Amino acid sequence: MSLNEYKQCMMNLLADIRLRWYDDESLLSDDSRKLIELLLDSLGVSRDIASDLFEVLLLAKSKGVGLTSSEIRKGILELREKRGVIGDNKLSLRNIQIWLKFFRDLELVERIGSRYLFSKNKKPSVLFMEKTKPEVIDKSVDFIHRLLEEIEKSHNIR
Repeated sequence: MSLNEYKQCMMNLLADIRLRWYDDESLLSDDSRKLIELLLDSLGVSRDIASDLFEVLLLAKSKGVGLTSSEIRKGILELREKRGVIGDNKLSLRNIQIWLKFFRDLELVERIGSRYLFSKNKKPSVLFMEKTKPEVIDKSVDFIHRLLEEIEKSHNIR
């Protein structure tokens, strides 16, 4: 895959976010993994690797460390082993890098040298409100609003 194809793929990932809403009862789960899956599903991401990667980054954040992509891969494999997931030991670093790029594009994660961590070492909830919401969510909503105005014009709706 060329660099331009890769960039287009990543732009498509961000352009294809499908927001989903759930009621507050879903927040009552005691299962932290289910909460991570709910978060990512709310952003339209349902891939196990994305949930695994996010969970590994959260565990690293709780210890105050950043991780290399190899350490993230190792952490994902350890999580999967604990959950009894078998046959996934061929997890590619390339796949991990693609998902890290996705989280970087959402401005939740940054790379410092070869290590990845939540941007500016802030909590993910703070980053979401400061970066992801205004740069991704709000801009998408603004576009939809402009699109509706154009549709109204094209149909002579005053």
